[in-house]
Amino acid sequence: MFPHLKRQDLPNQECPVCFNCQLPTNNCVNGGRCDPSGACHCPVGWGGLDCADPLCGSLYNTDRPTRKNNEDCSCDSGWGGVNCNVCQNDQVCQTVKGNNSTCIKTAIGLKSMHAWCATTNIPWIDNTHVSLSCEWEKNECIFQFWKDREEQFYCELSECSQSVSGDDTVKGSCPKAKCVCMNDAFMCGKEVDMSELVKNVKGPSEWYCENGKNCWYNEYSTLVSVFPDNIQLACDVGECANEQDFLDVGPIEQKFSSYTEVMIISAIFVACVLLYGVTKYTALKQRKIFGTRIQLTEDNNDDLSSYSSTAEVTLTFSEVSYTVNGKHILSNLSGYVEPGQMLAVMGPSGAGKSSLLDILARKHKRGVASGNILLNGVSPSVRQFRRLTGFVDQDDSLMGTLTVRETLTYAAMMRLPRQMPLQAKLKRVEEVIQELGISKIADSQIGMPGKRGISGGEKRRVSIGKELVTSPSLLFLDEPTSGLDAYNAGVVMECLHRLAHEGKRTIVVTIHQPRSNIYQMFDSLMLLSTGQMVYFGPIGTCSNYFRNLGFSIPTDYNIADYLIDLTMKRPDDLTSMHPDAPYNSSHINSSSRDQEELDLLSESNHTHYLFDSFVSSELYKTVEKRIGRSVQNGSYSVWVDAVGQDTSIFSIAQFYHEWILLSSRTFINMYRNPFLFFAHFLFSVVLALLLGSLFWQVDVDLSGVQNRLGVLFFMCALLGFAATSSLDIFSNERILFMRERENGYYSPSAYFLAKIMFDIVPLRVIPPLVMGSICYYMIGLNPSLVIFAKFLLVLVLFNLAAAGLCMCFAIGIKSLSMANLIANLTILFSMLFGGFLLNKDHIPPVLSWLQHLSFFNYGYEALIVNELKDITLRDKSIADIQIPGPIILARFGFNGQAFWSDVTRLMIFVCFTLSCSFIFLKYLVKEKR
Repeated sequence: MFPHLKRQDLPNQECPVCFNCQLPTNNCVNGGRCDPSGACHCPVGWGGLDCADPLCGSLYNTDRPTRKNNEDCSCDSGWGGVNCNVCQNDQVCQTVKGNNSTCIKTAIGLKSMHAWCATTNIPWIDNTHVSLSCEWEKNECIFQFWKDREEQFYCELSECSQSVSGDDTVKGSCPKAKCVCMNDAFMCGKEVDMSELVKNVKGPSEWYCENGKNCWYNEYSTLVSVFPDNIQLACDVGECANEQDFLDVGPIEQKFSSYTEVMIISAIFVACVLLYGVTKYTALKQRKIFGTRIQLTEDNNDDLSSYSSTAEVTLTFSEVSYTVNGKHILSNLSGYVEPGQMLAVMGPSGAGKSSLLDILARKHKRGVASGNILLNGVSPSVRQFRRLTGFVDQDDSLMGTLTVRETLTYAAMMRLPRQMPLQAKLKRVEEVIQELGISKIADSQIGMPGKRGISGGEKRRVSIGKELVTSPSLLFLDEPTSGLDAYNAGVVMECLHRLAHEGKRTIVVTIHQPRSNIYQMFDSLMLLSTGQMVYFGPIGTCSNYFRNLGFSIPTDYNIADYLIDLTMKRPDDLTSMHPDAPYNSSHINSSSRDQEELDLLSESNHTHYLFDSFVSSELYKTVEKRIGRSVQNGSYSVWVDAVGQDTSIFSIAQFYHEWILLSSRTFINMYRNPFLFFAHFLFSVVLALLLGSLFWQVDVDLSGVQNRLGVLFFMCALLGFAATSSLDIFSNERILFMRERENGYYSPSAYFLAKIMFDIVPLRVIPPLVMGSICYYMIGLNPSLVIFAKFLLVLVLFNLAAAGLCMCFAIGIKSLSMANLIANLTILFSMLFGGFLLNKDHIPPVLSWLQHLSFFNYGYEALIVNELKDITLRDKSIADIQIPGPIILARFGFNGQAFWSDVTRLMIFVCFTLSCSFIFLKYLVKEKR
C-alpha cells in the first residue's frame, strides 16, 4: 500500500544529503511512515522525500511522475483528483483489477476510499479544496486542506468508523485527530499563521456525504472557531473494488430513520385531503354551471331570437344512387321535403332506408354515392350543410352519468358559437327542454347498466334535443321509434310532429312499421323496395294510388303493415294473407294462368311492376316538376360523397374551448362513476400493504437481492397488467366519439387531450405513487430520499408506458376482445425481455434486438439499478463479506450506468405510444356507414 521510496533511487539534485526522517528536523508528512533507514514510506499517490508531493498518472501506475510547481496533475484517462487517485468509471478498474471490478462512486468505503472536493461556503478564502483518503482496514483517514492547489495543512484521523443513516447519508466519524501545518504555506506563516491553531486540533472529526457528491466536514474542538459552519463540499469520490476486496470486510452499520416514513405518510394524507377537496369543489362548480335552470319569459325569448331562429329549408334530391363493391343498393331515387313537413322513408329490412338517409345527411359511406342534393335549390358547402342540419342515430349514444340538462348544456356549449353568451346558451337549452316535454326529468341522470335512469323514449328525446340546441332547419332521424314500446314511440313522434308543424322544420324520418296513429302524423311517404322507389307522395293519396293498381287495403288493417307486406310478398302470397283484397286483372288473373305461370311471377318481377307503375304515374311527374323548379331557382351541382373527409374543419369552438368543455364533462363522468378510480386506488393500497408485509425489511444479503429483484419485478407486472383497464376507457365511448365528431361537436385533438388528462393523472399517476410510497420503506429498500424519488419516477413512467401501449390497441383495434388479447400478449412478451426471467447477457445475438422493444427492459432495469447501484450487500454464507451493488448488477446482466438512459427511453416510449394513439384516433376512428 505504501511503496518504499529509497534514497539511492532519487536523482542527486533531489536528495539532499542531510534528509533523514530519523532526525527531529525531518518528518514524513501526509501519513508517511519513517523506516529505520531514514526514508519515508509514502501513502499511495504521494511522493517526494517527505511525502509532500502529489503523484500524477493513475492509482495503479508503478511509474508515476511528481506534480510540478503546484500545477494540476495530468491524470491518465479515467482518473481524477489532486493526485489522480479517484477512479471515474468501471473500465479503468477492470483494466487493473479484473472484469468483475467496479468503480464505487459513493462515500461508502470498502478498503481504500479517495475523494477530491471543492469547498462551497468559504467565501473569504478563494479557490480552496479538500482531499480525503481512508484506509478502512486500519480505520485511518487523511484529511488535507488546499488553497490554490497548495496544501495548507493535513490531519491524520484515527479510530474511524462509518455508517449509513436513514436518508442514505454516509457518516464518517473519527474520535482522534493529529493535524500539522505545512511549512511556508499561505495559512501557515506565509500570509496567515494558523499553525498553533492547527496543532491543537485533537478531534473528534465528522463528515457526511449524500450520494458521494454533496458532503460537509467539521471538527468540533478547534477548527470550529475558524469554520463555525460545516465545511460544505462538492466531492468526486471513487474506489476500485472487486469481489476479492470484500473478504474480511466488516459490515457497515445501516440505520433507518422513521422520520422519513412519517413525513411521507403525512404528505400522502395531506395530498389525499387536498385531492378530495379540489374534486368536491370542482364538481359543485360544474354542477352550478351546467345544472342551472333558466326561467323562460317573453323578454328573454327576444334575446334568443338572434341565435335560435330557424331558417326554412326545402330539401330536394334526385338521381341518388349508391353502390358497394359493384352491388346497387340505391337506384335513382328522387324526392323533396318542404318546411313544416315530415317525410317518412319506409320499406322492408334491406330496402336501403338508412343508406338513403345517410347519403341525404352527407354521412361518410363505405361505397360510392352520387346524386343531386339541394337545400332551397342550391348545393351548400359542407360547413353550411352542417350548420343547417341535425342527425339523430337509431341507437342512443349518451353519457349515462350526466343529467338530461347537463347533456343538452354540453351539446349547446360545444356546438353553438363561442361568442354566444353563456346565458343565451342556457336559455336555448331550457327552450329545447320545453319543446321536447322533458322538464320533469331534466335533472335526472341518463342512466347506465347497473344504474337505473330515464326511459328509452326519454333517452330518444334527449338524443333529439342534442341536435335541436343548434336550431337546425333540417332534421334527419334514423328509425327514432326502434326499440321503444307503443306509448314511448307515440310520444317521440308527437314531439317530432310538433317540431315540424309549429317550428317550421323540415324532417326526414326512416321508419319500419309504424302504428296507424303514427303513420298519420307524416305528411309524405317514400316507399322503397330493394333500393327502388315504388311510391313518393302525400300520405293521403297512398291508399288510392295502390287501389288503382289493384291493391286495396283491407278495412281495419294497418296501412303501414300492408305496404311493407306489399313490397316483400308476391301477389299470391298476399291473397292468402288478405283474401278480401281485389287485384286488377291486368296485374294478375289467376283463373287464366296455370301454376307454372304463377311461379314465373317472382318477387323481383313484382318489385319491377311496382317501380314501373310509379315511374309512369302522375305522382312521379309531380316530383320531377317540383325538383325542376328548385333547380331553376337555385344553382345545380352534383355532389359525390368524399370518403374519409376530415370533419374537424367544421368545429365551431376553438381548441382550448373544446378542451375545457371536454375536460369538464370527463371529470363529471369520473366523479359520478368513480368505481374504476377507487378500484385502482384500493388495490394499490391493499397490494402495497401485502408486499410490505411479505417482504418486510429485506436483509442486505444475497437472499435480500433475490427479494429485491422479485418485489420490483412483481410491481412492474402488476402495473403492466393493471394498465389494461385503458382498453375499456375508450372503447366505451367509441360510438359516442364517432357520432359527436361527425356532427361537429369537437376536434379529435381536444377529445384526446381531455381523455389523457383524466385517464393518465387519476389512474396512471396516483396509484403507483400511493403503492410505492406505502410499501417502499416497509420493504426496507434504499432509504435515500433521492433514490426513493427516482423509484417513484420510474414507477409512474412505467405505468404510463403500459397505459399508452394499451391505449394504442384500444383505439386502433375495434374489437375489444381482440385488443385485450393483443395487449396481454405484448405485455407478456415485454416481461420476457425485462431482465428477470432471462439474463440479457445470454440472449442469442440474433435475437438481442428484441429487448429494445420491451418497456419492461427499461423500467425494470432502471428500478434495479436505482436500488442496487449505491448500496453494499453483505453475505455470511461463507465469510462475512461485503459485495457492492454494481457487481450484482453486472452478474444479472444489468448496466449499472443505464438509469437515466432507461428513464429517457421510457419517456420516449410514452411519447411514441401516445402519438400513435392520437394518429389512430384522428385517421382511423371515423364513422363510415
